[in-house]
Amino acid sequence: MSVNNVTIKKWWLPIVLALLVVASGALAGSLYWTQYRPDKQTDAAAERTVIDAASAGAVSLLSYSPDTLDKDFSAAKSHLTGDFLTYYSQFSQQIVAPAAKQRGVKTTASVVQSAVSELRPDSAVVLLFIDQETRSTERPQPSLAASSVRVTMAKSGSNWLISKFDPI
Repeated sequence: MSVNNVTIKKWWLPIVLALLVVASGALAGSLYWTQYRPDKQTDAAAERTVIDAASAGAVSLLSYSPDTLDKDFSAAKSHLTGDFLTYYSQFSQQIVAPAAKQRGVKTTASVVQSAVSELRPDSAVVLLFIDQETRSTERPQPSLAASSVRVTMAKSGSNWLISKFDPI
């Protein structure tokens, strides 16, 4: 055996071991970023957070009084994002506000059941079952309605906001 062959054989094992350590570290990092971290963003705590945000947003969206319309609409808008925020802003000012003021319409909503249909780190779909009580000067006795909605949520920073609100 020559000196070169002995030197190559001597360093071969540590080089292979070092490469294996680097490769296993890269694999562990890759698994953390692609599997573990997204799972933590969609665990039971994340599910509860998105349900709470969807419920609070829906109640705010569907509850208003003629005496506090501006405050009620501002509160509702703080739960919305994207095209739905634009739509709601126009609809609330052009349709809801005049009707609420003219007829003295007051509505109160409450979520009676909820469930997450889809949950991803940056989006979710929540099903809500809502009871809504409506009163007006024309009908002072409360009118009760039950409905179900599919609420699409989008994550903005650390907040979940409603991006779609579809009755089903």
